[in-house]
Amino acid sequence: LRRSLTGARPAVGAWGIDLIKSESLSLKAGPTEPGEKLSLVWVESFVYPKQVSDERIISLGVRTAGRVKEVVAAFDFSRKVQKLSSLDGMSWSSAYRIPSSVADGVHVVRYYITGRGGSIQRTVEFFIENPLRAEKAAPDVSRGEAVQSAGWPLTIVASCTAYGGKSAHALRSGQVLVSLSRMQWYKVVFEDGQEGWVPGNSVKEPTDDYAQQGDQAYGAKNYAAAARFYQNAVGIDPAYVKGYVGLAKCYLVQGDLERASDSILQAMRLDERDMDSRVVAEQVSQQFYAAAGKKMNGGHLHEAIAGYRKALDLKANSLSAWLEMGRCYRRLGLETEARDSWKMGLKADPDNRDLRALLGLGLATASDKQSADKAAARPQKNVAALVADDSLAIIKKEKTNKGTQIESAIKSVVALTKSLGTPIAEKGWQIRRSGQKFLVSYLCEQSGGALESFDWLVDVDTRHVAAHNENARVLMSRW
Repeated sequence: LRRSLTGARPAVGAWGIDLIKSESLSLKAGPTEPGEKLSLVWVESFVYPKQVSDERIISLGVRTAGRVKEVVAAFDFSRKVQKLSSLDGMSWSSAYRIPSSVADGVHVVRYYITGRGGSIQRTVEFFIENPLRAEKAAPDVSRGEAVQSAGWPLTIVASCTAYGGKSAHALRSGQVLVSLSRMQWYKVVFEDGQEGWVPGNSVKEPTDDYAQQGDQAYGAKNYAAAARFYQNAVGIDPAYVKGYVGLAKCYLVQGDLERASDSILQAMRLDERDMDSRVVAEQVSQQFYAAAGKKMNGGHLHEAIAGYRKALDLKANSLSAWLEMGRCYRRLGLETEARDSWKMGLKADPDNRDLRALLGLGLATASDKQSADKAAARPQKNVAALVADDSLAIIKKEKTNKGTQIESAIKSVVALTKSLGTPIAEKGWQIRRSGQKFLVSYLCEQSGGALESFDWLVDVDTRHVAAHNENARVLMSRW
């Protein structure tokens, strides 16, 4: 089956697929965590290809460092499970044809791996795209797809043992390998040509080197080269904020507002307090606002509205954008949408005279305000709903160090803050992807539009929860 899928002999490294590029695999790899029901030195699970188009056939696989009894795969779009086969109890594989009725977008497969002690699960994402709608353009580097698919040099900084196939490699400080991919460990090519994994704390991270080269190219006004360096940085580390900021600056200078917006939004999702991100977001928002104004003056009202919305994605409290977007809606005869826009602007500045005048009395009814609050607080799920819901459920059941459920602890903190006279509006939960895990945040808005969040990183497979910012750490230790 694997040969029929790849048109080649079975594959590389742990998988044996030497003609499949590493960036074509959706892969999750690492040792099991303490507390899981199976204890394994290493578990790899994958889907190939990670972006499915015309044939709608995927290859499924799991490899373990020790023998297990059974591996089955379950999909988010089907109640049926797919059994994987193995000759040695360590390398498991199967092929699966995705039904034509399955919608385009992000989907997940969950592998249930059963051994003598119990079962563990590993979740891998893949993307289905209709080939008729697939873009033929170059890779979108704002999403961190690395240019150097052949690998990058990786320097060992601490002696360690790395694993490849069934063998272990003793590595010395100063040794240079070729890295193919990075998670908590790096996938590398050893001197004997075999592939394996090196722990991340034993190597010098190459991301800063790429970012520095990007800064140098940007300073020399070689923006295309700078973008490639930043692309490599975020391709290695999808949570590298500085890389996304650099990409956004390159795209902004080149007039590519869409990619600039994608890049800086990703940076802000990773660290909403990063000042460099906010500065660039403000610049990109102004460009969208100016472009929308030209569309509006030219009578292209629908395009103008789209532009104002993009400006607001980057700067939600832009009064001028809410004001002008409402005027576009009114010119189109969409009075309800116009008033909703002005009401949202009025939330940012309740005393704004222009908005009050456009709204008549300038005050929204109580029910209108509640509707606007709910709309603003509604979390936007940009990941597979199944996994996102799981990560939120895990957080809600998790307890602080003092035994209080997290959700109850947050409510207590908010109530205490309000009792001290600080105005605060609860925006609710937000879930987004962060590398191999999910970042689950509870958002609150203080007067003036300042956002505060409680952030946790969640691994839906191991159910491990870690506080990700100071608010969450304080909550976990004191409540």
